[in-house]
Amino acid sequence: MEENKVLKPRVVFLKTPDPKQMSESIIDGLAKSISARNFEVKVIDLTAENVQDVINEIIEYKPLFTVDLNLDGMIYAEREGQQQPFCDLLGNIHITWFIDDPMIHFTKLKPVLQSNQILYVNIDIEHAQWLRSAGKNVAFIPPGVNPSKIPPLREKEFEVAFVGPITDPNMIESQWQERFDPNLFGFAVELGRLIYRNPDMPIRFASGYLISQLNPDFQAALYQFQQENEADFMALLTEIGLYALYLRRWSILDAIENYEVNVLGPVIGEPKENVVVHEDIVTQKDVIDFLSRTKISLLSQPPFIPTGLGFTVFDSVATGSLTFVEERLSSKSFFTPEKEIITYHPIDFIEIEGKVAYYLEEAADEMAEISKAGRDKVLREHTIYQRGEMLANIMEDIIKQSLQEEQKSKSKEE
Repeated sequence: MEENKVLKPRVVFLKTPDPKQMSESIIDGLAKSISARNFEVKVIDLTAENVQDVINEIIEYKPLFTVDLNLDGMIYAEREGQQQPFCDLLGNIHITWFIDDPMIHFTKLKPVLQSNQILYVNIDIEHAQWLRSAGKNVAFIPPGVNPSKIPPLREKEFEVAFVGPITDPNMIESQWQERFDPNLFGFAVELGRLIYRNPDMPIRFASGYLISQLNPDFQAALYQFQQENEADFMALLTEIGLYALYLRRWSILDAIENYEVNVLGPVIGEPKENVVVHEDIVTQKDVIDFLSRTKISLLSQPPFIPTGLGFTVFDSVATGSLTFVEERLSSKSFFTPEKEIITYHPIDFIEIEGKVAYYLEEAADEMAEISKAGRDKVLREHTIYQRGEMLANIMEDIIKQSLQEEQKSKSKEE
């Protein structure tokens, strides 16, 4: 008699086109890790042209979970003349991992907020709290590196690299003056500067605080705008967050006088003569390759990640480049400052150049020790395979809870 086959839970990873080519590295690493557990895994490339073919493949495969990044793989199907998330009709669980602030993806998020078939995984605890306040199922998984994409240690050809993109904030202010009335312009600039000065402050909290300080009439107008045009308000906060990011990056770049700084990615505006722009270095692979050949990697994190660290920080540390990042609680949560990374105060420009000078001119051995310790830490504790383990644990918990609820339901019927 043939033994009964034990079927593994099936998981489909939906890989969508990505100009920075990060999604391929992340999804391939997660899929490899999940496959090593008790799951059967399939990775499917999803494009605008093959949606129906993907739907047919998913229906035939019958996965228990579908997984994507930033809701880019969310598929809709029509039922009774209305569009609904495909996972609602299929009856499976869709897991989306926001690898930056879900607010940036609000136009994709809003249509699916009514679904109970979606789990929102976040890289920042504040993001998870925001979605939890809306009654959503959330989980936290920090970024990690795919070790297969990290090159071996190399000779250092460059002294300082600054990861972009960068825009002159004065250009943004000029555009705002043309688009906004004086009150909204003042609000946008002040909110951007508030976040610029306080890198740990979440933009949603900062916005609420600043609005509460405004005159009652403008305060009421902003609250009404937020309630009636939620997507537009989120887009405004995203725009202000980018202004704060560029204000910080431009100020840091402008303050470095005595060293050549290689900017990876486009620069809009006129930087100083000591700045070399590599506007074609934008993909994750190319950034990692350049940083692996650089002594010091100078990073300024987006304000959209107030309580966590972004993927670029982990990639940079893993390359063996001495990584500078803003001093935050999150920096200390993952790394030991001055032993695995270097932290700096984002508006203390004398400190930044002073630390760059110290390591380049006086402490080559110490720089090598810190770089090696950071690289070892990332490859030991912060890989995408370990994040896949976390995802596997989450999926196993969902299965366990579902079986327990099913058992309770049967017991009641009996």
